[in-house]
Amino acid sequence: MKNKNLILAILGAIFIIGIAILIGSTELGANNMSGIMQMNGGSMDTNIYLIYLEQSIIKFRFLGSILSMLGGLGIISLISSTLYETPFNTLNQ
Repeated sequence: MKNKNLILAILGAIFIIGIAILIGSTELGANNMSGIMQMNGGSMDTNIYLIYLEQSIIKFRFLGSILSMLGGLGIISLISSTLYETPFNTLNQ
């Protein structure tokens, strides 16, 4: 039972981290773009800047979506397997 509680806590943390990344994807993308801008010497064409910014935001949305889906589906799977679990001794009788 402790093992299932530990797995449930880990999956819950993954789900929450994914949601947090998903919610903060615009801020994370802007921070990422700031680093790209510094690596480029501080100047960049506006169109290229907007493309990099959009792709940075999409990258964090994708990461947050994957983490939240993995965590959420793992929680649902663990809870459903716990609810519908049958003891082995009743199957052999």
